[in-house]
Amino acid sequence: MNRIFSLRNFDWLMFFVVCLFLVISFFFVWSASSEKHAFKQIIWIGIGMGVFSVLLVFDYSSIGKASYVFYLIILFCLFLVLIFGKTVYGAQRWFILGPISMQPSEIMKIALVLALSRYFMDKKSVSGFSGVIFPLALTLLPMALIIKQPDLGTSLILLPIFFAIMFVVGTRVRYIFTLMALGMASIPLFWYFALKGYQKARVISFLWPDMVSSWGAGYQRIQSLIAVGSGGSFGSGWGNGIQSQLNFLPQGHTDFIFSVIAEEWGFYRSCAILCLYVVFLACSIGIAVNTRDSYGRLIVTGFTAMFASQILVNVAMTIGLAPITGLTLPFISYGGSSLISSFIALSFMFNVRMRSRVALARDEFYE
Repeated sequence: MNRIFSLRNFDWLMFFVVCLFLVISFFFVWSASSEKHAFKQIIWIGIGMGVFSVLLVFDYSSIGKASYVFYLIILFCLFLVLIFGKTVYGAQRWFILGPISMQPSEIMKIALVLALSRYFMDKKSVSGFSGVIFPLALTLLPMALIIKQPDLGTSLILLPIFFAIMFVVGTRVRYIFTLMALGMASIPLFWYFALKGYQKARVISFLWPDMVSSWGAGYQRIQSLIAVGSGGSFGSGWGNGIQSQLNFLPQGHTDFIFSVIAEEWGFYRSCAILCLYVVFLACSIGIAVNTRDSYGRLIVTGFTAMFASQILVNVAMTIGLAPITGLTLPFISYGGSSLISSFIALSFMFNVRMRSRVALARDEFYE
């Protein structure tokens, strides 16, 4: 089935919002770390824009035909990184290729969306609980490998992707609630056999701050709250944040960049950034609702769930409403793998929007 590619369907509002995020990213990566990291971020943004532009040329349905192959390749990379990957801050998540580091778990989010969408497109419908087993396995297998690294934050992002796609394909609500109940029931096993000691300490420091025996277990959360609170209404000014400039705030240019923004820009401009994310997600939902192709709708739904859950968890952990997890803020946090995966997801969403019409006649008919 041929789909018409039209530049008139390019979502300029969504693209403008993403460009604003990238400008904000450059300045606050610079403020939170160094000029060197900021210009590295510019390089990654350039690569990401290149990937975004190249993928727009190809029909997303053609790329989707290789979904399972892509999924298996990234799954194999997740296995290899546990053997040959570089360990940084106690986590073995990266392949180091000269000056470039790659995090397969970031790309797995893309692979899972494409694989789940392809599966349900081929299956057409979910008849009975048995129809949930295979997509659940597609989700849990990479989750187990990512948790092993350990990378709890990225692994948990796969669940909203799974449930969002399951809901859109029309899975019976009782099946979804059954899976959620089974997940809740498995929490004790997950706690004793999957979580590392420092991850347990982070959860305990979030739920019961007074029960943490070591002050260091809640250090990141405390420093983040101090940074956000000290920003006040209008902030201390770019490059003048005490927590970030004196390195009290760990990983300020990656996981905690929103804390840096809140400290240096204050409450009102931080809320403006959150409003931009709301506009971004509204545009994403609009693409999913308006597309005529069910496969495209599933892809956009999966990526919207990925962005929404990542934004929610990252912001929530910086303001003390969620346990600390290693998640970046899309399009703003420093990181090559995170930026590239975000640009790939963005390209697929634009691809769906720009190919929303099916060619039922010759091209001249539509002119």
